[in-house]
Amino acid sequence: MEGLVNFLNDIAIAGSWLLPTACYIAACMSFLYAVWGMWQQRQPQNPFVGKPWVPYVVLLLSGAFAAFDRILTKAAKSAKLDMQVSLNSSSPTGYTGGTSPISGAGPHDAILQIVKDFSLFFQTFGAWVAFFALISWQGAMTGKNNRTKLGLLCQFALGVVLLNPVKEANWLLSYWPH
Repeated sequence: MEGLVNFLNDIAIAGSWLLPTACYIAACMSFLYAVWGMWQQRQPQNPFVGKPWVPYVVLLLSGAFAAFDRILTKAAKSAKLDMQVSLNSSSPTGYTGGTSPISGAGPHDAILQIVKDFSLFFQTFGAWVAFFALISWQGAMTGKNNRTKLGLLCQFALGVVLLNPVKEANWLLSYWPH
């Protein structure tokens, strides 16, 4: 168990180092696409004939990618998760070592301990899920993929919920019969 938790925490730390880079690359690409789209609207071969609003929304998305940590923080506060998201630091949580994940008063405590041990991985995975929801939304808006807006909203909400897995596990386990 200790090796698996440490391995997944190492993967989560690597993912938390790569996410800000991916956000800034996506912000730059979105900004360049928006500028190109605004320029193309003045040309005779305009690809945005039926959707003249696309370059302007992509420009807003470039700001969303540049301020992705603040957007995740506001979304987490809206979901009443009471947490501050930061893309410039990661605090590794490792295996507790002293307590066994299966110790406690029952399956409820064991599940909570396992979720606590894997919480850094869940948080990083949730941030990546939300990031790819925004990327896919931009693709759906520009016609590059065939995803539904409601599905992408659900994907973003799932990413936000994964930011605080211990609170959500407590909430889910409150419905568990004791």
